[in-house]
Amino acid sequence: MNAYEDIGIEVYETAQRIFEACDAGNDFCHQTGLVFGGTNRIRLTTAGWIAEASHCTENFLNKFDSVAFSRMC
Repeated sequence: MNAYEDIGIEVYETAQRIFEACDAGNDFCHQTGLVFGGTNRIRLTTAGWIAEASHCTENFLNKFDSVAFSRMC
C-alpha cells in the first residue's frame, strides 16, 4: 500500500467514526470526493471536518459540535 492509499483509508475511517460518534452510523456513505453522508453531510476541507448545516439534522449538528469538530453555518 502506498501513502496515498493510507491517507484515503484514514479519511474514510475518520468520517465513519464521526458518524458513529454523532449517533448516525446508519447514515454514513461516501457521496463524492471528500463528502460523506446521506441525510447528514460532512466534508473534509483544508480547515478540517465541516458539517454542512443545511444538510444535517439538529441532533447530528449538536453531536458533531460535542465531539469538537468544526461546523459551517
